[in-house]
Amino acid sequence: MNVAVIGGGVIGLSVANALADRGNRITIFSPQPIDQITSSVAAAFWAPYWIGDYDRELAIQTLVRLQQLAGEGTDGVTVVDFEEWMTTDFVESFDEHVETTHWWRGLPGINFCRESMPERKSIWLNGDEIEFPERLRFQSVVARMPDYLAWLQQRALASGQVELRRSWVDSFDDLCTQFDTVIHCSGWGAKTLAASDPLTASMRLLAGHVVLLDAPDVKNAVLFHGKPFDAQPIYVVPRQGSVRDVLCGGTAIEVHDLPDIRQPITFQKESVCDAVIERAFAAVPSLKQATEVGRGVGFRPVRDSVRIERDQIFQNLIHCYGHGGSGLTLSWGSAAKVVSLIESA
Repeated sequence: MNVAVIGGGVIGLSVANALADRGNRITIFSPQPIDQITSSVAAAFWAPYWIGDYDRELAIQTLVRLQQLAGEGTDGVTVVDFEEWMTTDFVESFDEHVETTHWWRGLPGINFCRESMPERKSIWLNGDEIEFPERLRFQSVVARMPDYLAWLQQRALASGQVELRRSWVDSFDDLCTQFDTVIHCSGWGAKTLAASDPLTASMRLLAGHVVLLDAPDVKNAVLFHGKPFDAQPIYVVPRQGSVRDVLCGGTAIEVHDLPDIRQPITFQKESVCDAVIERAFAAVPSLKQATEVGRGVGFRPVRDSVRIERDQIFQNLIHCYGHGGSGLTLSWGSAAKVVSLIESA
């Protein structure tokens, strides 16, 4: 088949690879370089995060594939130990909601455990002392996205089945005429490209800000959960690839005024990143000795549910967007579902 894939982020590139592996001819429409797309600034560790309803099988399939890639030494893909610190209020609700928030704890390779802390860890944040009576420990796959996206792109092009076009897509009409199938993977760009589609209305954009540090002594990823972190999450994720760095986040700021998709995202970048790194320093004081090497902001496309389905008007158009903050977590499973939709037809 002759297939068009709109979007060159982690979803679009995963879909393109999966289709090329089955002998299809793929044209990827991705006008922006890798370092300007949301996927490139994602913390990008496997764990369902900032997401609506989704098929858990998408996450499971992706975990298996990412674990395989990490074992093969794929660029930017590594297994990292995580510590997830829980405030008292989070501990109280953990057992009630664990089957929703941490349903994945028993999956192979996760090595999940829960620990009570004899001496409570505490941090000072905004003048308040926050205590953590318990923590979770697990292993997950982390992708340093600039490296991993470049690997995905190069893998697709090396197949000889894929062409990359640096051009914008303003409507589905022409592509649906020119190609046997069109896969729409534009992420938050769907708010513009599919603006007339009522099924896009539920999607909202949550801005995520990150600061990158050169901190080679940081080996474990650290997350913090509880009410103080609902609106201002703190996560510290070490990454390996072409360079070693540590990604510190983050934010979840709802964006009400739709920006120009053709321009790099600069939404409140400097002022908010200043606050992000201050919180990271409070949570992990050793980071104060690190050198800052970069800042970034991206828009998570959060929807009531992940949308992977055929369009109601164009029968050869398949939508694959709305993955929230879980693009990496659902990437290969989403690609497999797109393949299944095409082959079932």
